[in-house]
Amino acid sequence: MRSYPGVYRRGQVWWIDYRDQFGRRHREPVGGNHQQAVRARAMRLAEIEAGKFGLRRSGKPPTLREFLDRHWKPDAIHLKPATLEGYEKLLRNHLLPAFGDLPLTAITRATVRRFIATKSREQRHSYSKQNPNPNRPFRAQKSIKNMVALLSALLESAASDYGLIESTPLRGILRRKYFPTDAHQSRDRRVRFLEPEQFRQAVLWLAERVPTVAEMVIVAALAGLRWGELVGLRVEEDIDFRRNKIRVSRALYRRVPQTPKTSRSVGDVDMCPTVRRIFQKIADARPTGWAFSSNDTPIGNGTWIKRQWRKAQVAVGVTRPISWHDLRHEFVCLLIAAGRHPKYIAKQARHYSAGFTLDRYGDLFETMPESHVEWWDDLLWPSEARTVLDTIWAQKNETRAEARVPSESQLVGEGGFEPPTSASRTLRAKPSCATPRGRHSTTRCIGQQRDPVTARAWAQPSAPARGLG
Repeated sequence: MRSYPGVYRRGQVWWIDYRDQFGRRHREPVGGNHQQAVRARAMRLAEIEAGKFGLRRSGKPPTLREFLDRHWKPDAIHLKPATLEGYEKLLRNHLLPAFGDLPLTAITRATVRRFIATKSREQRHSYSKQNPNPNRPFRAQKSIKNMVALLSALLESAASDYGLIESTPLRGILRRKYFPTDAHQSRDRRVRFLEPEQFRQAVLWLAERVPTVAEMVIVAALAGLRWGELVGLRVEEDIDFRRNKIRVSRALYRRVPQTPKTSRSVGDVDMCPTVRRIFQKIADARPTGWAFSSNDTPIGNGTWIKRQWRKAQVAVGVTRPISWHDLRHEFVCLLIAAGRHPKYIAKQARHYSAGFTLDRYGDLFETMPESHVEWWDDLLWPSEARTVLDTIWAQKNETRAEARVPSESQLVGEGGFEPPTSASRTLRAKPSCATPRGRHSTTRCIGQQRDPVTARAWAQPSAPARGLG
């Protein structure tokens, strides 16, 4: 019998002897057959060469839920917070209910195809739990593909990174015709944007009520900034008045700075005169800090601000309001209407390439009439830009003046013309609190001590929207 190094017998059992990639020596019994011992040692050496030695090779494979908790979630440090949150939502709502308690080896191609068929017959989530819409559409092909792509990536990681399974059974499944078609769903994939007159009226509606939101809408539509990039601007770092540029180098997600969406998203954006005037006014009032925050705390996800933008569109008669992200489409449409070259548009919008810009907005290059103007904000308000901005700043100054001017109750105290003390305010507030003492009654009393100017501003009815004539 030919002898092999590292293979020997003790009694009736054959043993193998080898060293791993860290130099540690290992001895293990492999059975009662010499050839079986030789093959086992060759397999161990191949695992050491591939860097997979030490991973799980035997025993009961973990379930998908156990794999996520032990390996994937602690090691997912390469994902951005927004990406990780989207993955966790897919896992929580779709993948874990279907595959969470199955061992990794039980997730086969057949079970995934059955999952795809089930999801294709499932309606989308209803926003109303009491009265769900029975005619809501089914799940789109893209949504189901995102679920299967995440599951395939998890199985690929379990096989290649942790050695928990031999190989992933879902390799190439995204290229197969296993997914439903969207032919039965009428989806409008065209770019959505507002006409200039609609945009002017909506901005003026905001200028008369929430001027800061109007400023943010104008900058988003005339500079093409995403929400995280907009709230992440700092006056002293990102606004270059000498070069007339906005430097996009960061984005905020839940008030945490991070890199923008892609590497191409980092770059400079030209400031049109309207945007430049807005930032000059902000820099005069606050030379340092976040551009659209009055303190050291930046704006978060902006749910209230986006709601005000939608409310303004509804108030001026827009039947299908656009989202905040659609303001980027508004920016690109303005550049196209201004006759700019696709390469320049791709650079200003910070797209991956000019080819992507042509693929996404190619029909607008053919149908939108061109008006060769110096700056694209002239398409929205050729001569009324100063009027709109003056309306915004006049409203902001009026709001600040009302907050500074004391009311009659603040000037006249209990016994004469002197400022009332905190005790006198408390005495005047007590009779209006009819609730018993406790946590809720204390909150209600504090709410009734609101400043009269602020209370009058909340109770004042909204003025009708004015057009730009």
